[in-house]
Amino acid sequence: MKHSKDVMFARLANFKIDIDALRAHFLDHVKTLPSTPYRDNRVDYIGWAVTSRDGTLIDGIRRINPNAAMPSRGTQPTDACSGSLAEVMGALSALGLKPFRARIMQLESEGDEMPLHTDAVREAWRLHVPIVTNPNCFFEWQRADGSIESVHLPADGSAWLVRVDVHHRAVNRSNQPSSRAHLLMSLETPPPIGMLTTPWLPVVREAEAVALAA
Repeated sequence: MKHSKDVMFARLANFKIDIDALRAHFLDHVKTLPSTPYRDNRVDYIGWAVTSRDGTLIDGIRRINPNAAMPSRGTQPTDACSGSLAEVMGALSALGLKPFRARIMQLESEGDEMPLHTDAVREAWRLHVPIVTNPNCFFEWQRADGSIESVHLPADGSAWLVRVDVHHRAVNRSNQPSSRAHLLMSLETPPPIGMLTTPWLPVVREAEAVALAA
């Protein structure tokens, strides 16, 4: 694979954070702050803005109207962005990723599956750092032939890059109370291919690539 557009999912190369410190910051600080409820594609979340357009915890949890009066790139730190979370954001920015609209989203719906959907019409990526998860949580993509690729994103201190211009969904198939909370953010530009490393998924599988080349 030579370009990011050839990849559907990948781990961010050369990046590892202290997940225990980030989880403690989330539980001890972020969760004491007011959260914003958000229903997206038939599942429920609560969220806290980490960076926003106006510095509030609310801005950016719900989808931002591209025609809004304020700029659409929320990069101003909020009250949540302190301690280890501020360190994580600084480390990501130091890599040149240019993240914006960073937020922590806790998936409240257990056992529910959101419909497959796309969030963009051209190559677009989001970066996820799982903070709290369980083995029944997955990020899924639908290929052109209708098959589903399902990946569990572990909370191991890694950052994961996922395509959102491909049909996708987040699912928590646990049938008992078990929160799934991710730090996620949009990226101003697609990541260079050199920032992507295994495990990853190609957009076109090897067998399909051979067939296309024939």
